[in-house]
Parts: sequence; C-alpha cells; structure tokens
Amino acid sequence: MEDEIPKILPFTKFNVKNILGDFEMDPVGNPILDKDANGNLIDRQGKRVNAKGYLIDNKGNVINKNGKVMFEKELLDNEGDIPKVFRTGLLKSDTASSLSRLMSEIERNQPSEFDQEERRIQDEINNQMRGGRQGGQSGDTSVDSMMEDTPANYNTQNQRFDADMDEG
Repeated sequence: MEDEIPKILPFTKFNVKNILGDFEMDPVGNPILDKDANGNLIDRQGKRVNAKGYLIDNKGNVINKNGKVMFEKELLDNEGDIPKVFRTGLLKSDTASSLSRLMSEIERNQPSEFDQEERRIQDEINNQMRGGRQGGQSGDTSVDSMMEDTPANYNTQNQRFDADMDEG
C-alpha cells in the first residue's frame, strides 16, 4: 500500500489550500520562502514547507494543516510537487455533483436569453410557414413574391417576356 496514490472516489473532497503553507508567490509563480536556523524551508508562520510550498513533516511527507499525512514523500515528483490530478483543481471541496445540481437548478428557474431567442425564432419560422400555405395552396415562396415592388413588375418596360407570350 505504500507508494500508492490516494484513492479518488466520487465523494473525494480535496482542496490544495489545506496542504499549502502561508507564503507569497514571486512573479514566475514560485513560493517565496524563508529558512529556519537549521536551513529548513519555512513559511511566514514558521511552519516547515518544501520547495513547492507544501506543508511537510520531519520525514518530508506532505501534511495538511492538522498535521495528517496526505502524500508520502515517495509520491512527490523530483521537485516536491504532489500528483498532477490533485494540483489541477478538479478535486475541490465542492465537487462536480454539487456544481451540476446548482446548474440544473439555475436552468430550471431561469431560461437563458438564448432559449428565449431560440423560441422566438422558431415561432417566427412557424408563422412564416403557416402564412405561406393558407387556403390549401402550395404557396409562392420566392423572394419576389414576398416583396411588393420587384423587377418582375416591370417585365414589359424592360422588354422581358415569358416564353409562352412570344408564341402568340
């Protein structure tokens, strides 16, 4: 069981803040740490931390603020970082299930502007479809038929004639 990454279960609650010391970050994103009289890295509270700013015990294991071992030293990478899945922020104290519950609650209680716009467009399309097919006719759906003044109204003046008119 040693050297094994902690099990990640649906009910896992992990917040990286619970294992980080109290420190500021430099512009590059590295922790700004002090050293105690023995040369060990410490945070602003005087607690022992590793180079990445994680609270550690005397053996180098990462511990939480209550002193409980969270990651054995052997699980840390060569820079003293915890496994990536725990650093990404995917495992938080508020898990995805509670987030999805919150999102569904919001969707149920408040239709988005997109939904309202989509409904308006669908209604308009339905009105256009019904309007073009009144009286059981197939309806004339050309753009010209929807416009009041079109080039087709001036066929004679433009000397454009239908083919059946030329036969006469």
